Amino acid sequence: MLIPSRTECLELLRRFDMPHHIRRHSLLVAEVALFLATRLNLNSSRLDLRLIEAAALLHDIGKASSLLTGGDHAALGAHMLDGIVHPDVSRIVEEHISLVPSQVAGPITESLVVNYSDKRVMHDRVVSVEERYEDLIVRYAKGPSHEQILRRKLDLYSALETAVFSHLSIAPHDTEIMGITIDRIKGA
Repeated sequence: MLIPSRTECLELLRRFDMPHHIRRHSLLVAEVALFLATRLNLNSSRLDLRLIEAAALLHDIGKASSLLTGGDHAALGAHMLDGIVHPDVSRIVEEHISLVPSQVAGPITESLVVNYSDKRVMHDRVVSVEERYEDLIVRYAKGPSHEQILRRKLDLYSALETAVFSHLSIAPHDTEIMGITIDRIKGA
């Protein structure tokens, strides 16, 4: 089974009736992920850009369904894609909301690039990881203990950000990344 092209991914988004706002978010996540991966590859990484693009475009394919069922949208999305796309795409979709310290300490992978890029896009604009997590805390924290869990995740994503940008000649808040907009993307 092959990794789907951008066109094939966009067709899957249509086939699964992805809402327009989630589609715009996914398109921007893909742009951020490709921006980072391309630059990481210039600095001796060997990231598969096609895999990153497909996984980023499809990472929230289970989001709308999970809002109706209350299930884990990453697991649901991976299940929806099983047998349709390359297993590596499904795996990254399933992993895009989880992060553990051992991943941060390891090499930068396609999964980490997609996961991190998702945390840089709030709705359809590029923001800092801190801004994204503050929004998540306000919208989703179910109490003080859940807020603490989200703050620990923010610390982990901040460490991932340090790891990613240690291989780049730009900073996380430079205009080059903050200036990526949905308006530049064809089909948004």
